[in-house]
Amino acid sequence: MKNTIYVIAALAAASGLRAEAAIPNYSITSDFTYTSEYVFRGVKQAGNSFQPSVELSSGGLNVDLWTNQPITKHENNEIDVAASYDYRLSSALKLEGVLTTYWYPEANGGQTQNSWEPGINATYTIAGFSPTLSYFHDFRLRSDTLQAAVGYSIPLPAIGASVDTNVHLGTVSTRDLAPDANGPQAMDAYSYYGLDVSIPYKLNNNATWTTAAHYAENRNLAGVGGPFGTLGKRNLWVTTGITIGF
Repeated sequence: MKNTIYVIAALAAASGLRAEAAIPNYSITSDFTYTSEYVFRGVKQAGNSFQPSVELSSGGLNVDLWTNQPITKHENNEIDVAASYDYRLSSALKLEGVLTTYWYPEANGGQTQNSWEPGINATYTIAGFSPTLSYFHDFRLRSDTLQAAVGYSIPLPAIGASVDTNVHLGTVSTRDLAPDANGPQAMDAYSYYGLDVSIPYKLNNNATWTTAAHYAENRNLAGVGGPFGTLGKRNLWVTTGITIGF
């Protein structure tokens, strides 16, 4: 399990900052999740993986370190660092600006080593539903992503849990799939959609165990993983993990 020990050590160290942090009204959340597949915007990136992360929040500011550590051999690690800021225009409407850097430390042979992507999310909550419209632009991949999603949560207070659902669909247009490779630029455009159903169970005031099932499909994807044609590629996977907050 490549580099996992270093990642876990980093998460533990970050959590330990709580005793000395000078940030007022902050919180630290760490998460350790297992996933049977790592799928990003409808495309499978890796098989069985662990996904540890840590997030620091203060007011509307959030800074997150997330990583995918494949269990399967010959699949590369991914480390993402994201900073976001939430701004509420009203009790129902929230805007979020986000900047994410993607780092692939084991990339070689022309594989993409890193990229960075700003984006914006607009979420409006009404009658228990949370529709979100998102736009992202990756400057290295020269990629534009537009996504719409709707979330809905069914509380189960009797057992300290809930059933959270999310449906989403999006479109991606990329003008340079491999910016670190020699040769002509590779372009691609595809659409994707999916469904997530998760059940977070509150273990205590600080810890929650979440189990989820996910489905995603992409269409007209040609430049990543081979030509899938109009039928696209279907992915069905599960995740389970614990989240601890301080």
